Amino acid sequence: MEGMERFSYYGFRAILTLYFVSLNMRESSAAAGFMFTSALAYAAPLVGAWLSDERWGRYATIMRFGGVYAVGLWVLVAAAAVASLPWTVVALVFVGLGTGGIKPCVSTFGADQIDGAVGDASEATRRYFAVFYASINLGSVFSYLLVPAMRAIFGYAAAFAVPAVLLAAALAVFIGGRRKYTMLPPREGGVGVPAAIWRACCNKNDDDARELRSIGEVMVLLPVFWMLYDQQGSIWVVQASEMKNFNGKLQPETMGVINPVLILLLLPVFEKGIYPALERRGVSTRAPWRMCAGMIVAAAAFVVAGFLDLRVNSGERVNILWQLPQLFLITVAEILVSVTGLEYSYEKAPEAMRASVSALYLLTTAVGDLMGGFLFVAAGHLGVSRPAVLFLCAVLVLLTAVAFRVIARKHFDGFETKPVQTEEDPAEELQAVENVLLRG
Repeated sequence: MEGMERFSYYGFRAILTLYFVSLNMRESSAAAGFMFTSALAYAAPLVGAWLSDERWGRYATIMRFGGVYAVGLWVLVAAAAVASLPWTVVALVFVGLGTGGIKPCVSTFGADQIDGAVGDASEATRRYFAVFYASINLGSVFSYLLVPAMRAIFGYAAAFAVPAVLLAAALAVFIGGRRKYTMLPPREGGVGVPAAIWRACCNKNDDDARELRSIGEVMVLLPVFWMLYDQQGSIWVVQASEMKNFNGKLQPETMGVINPVLILLLLPVFEKGIYPALERRGVSTRAPWRMCAGMIVAAAAFVVAGFLDLRVNSGERVNILWQLPQLFLITVAEILVSVTGLEYSYEKAPEAMRASVSALYLLTTAVGDLMGGFLFVAAGHLGVSRPAVLFLCAVLVLLTAVAFRVIARKHFDGFETKPVQTEEDPAEELQAVENVLLRG
């Protein structure tokens, strides 16, 4: 299911910025519109998580918000057919609420299936999130290949119809496996998720509040990273549209396929090669080091993007493949920051609040996208050049890396994310996790 749902999400996102441009929006406004749409998709998980943890349970939440999501995509198809900006906004609100509502539930619902399915739950969970992330990127690969091609040949309405059809198929697959799932009931008793968050903010000392406060203090600096990361789908696409693209044979949105392809290739390299090799040489691969390193690599990606943009703005006809270095660097940064952060948010959360903590983790993306949207609105009004914005982003994430290392030091004590050797056959254990994903 996850691969098809992610196809739908990344498929409509792939062409969204250029679709806004086709509706006669300015470049900065189109980029801001993309970022605000993404922000809604990553803020809505708070609602989905609360309903999942305290009212409906994860399965029912996925089904109900999945229906909202499907309606939104079909409204988007109709809006694109008549080039209506107001109806596009309505559609994107539905899509944002729908995809956001299921977002914190899908990963945790899949992880719920693991407990008891394999011997070492902690190691199995680590492997699950690696495979889960791979399934996300597999769906993303096909969306970036197919949807931009459909847009170039048949137009925006037909292109948006592809994600709509795939989401319907994803929901059908999910419903088909319902008798095989482990379905944990909603949270009973306790102070409740909103109250626990409030108590954490008020420095209370019950168990839930302490855990949420610890997680929140680590997450508070992540929005700057996400502000940079999601520019792949906005300003980097605009940059690609101004470069040589082999006489139209390579659509600017299609460059987005590089990121998920590299994720699929590099994730096992990091898990099986780089991390163990570093550990053998006495170099720590614990969570804070990974995440700090990822932020530094993200800064390098934006320095490269800024220098490339200087060439593009000077009128030089630069080949679109010159975007590959920055895409490679931002992908490495994603592996170091995002996979580790997703695992941390699950492992650290109180068991009955895992969907809510996943939602808080996703909220860092929403805040980052809002920051990015306002940044581009301000840049458009002030006349700040695109290269200057890219260089500013690099500086901001470098400063964030320094602050993150200081804040994270006390919270990551005892939390290991390095590869763990077990006596079980790794291939058999990984196959068990993959079977769980296929059922989900």
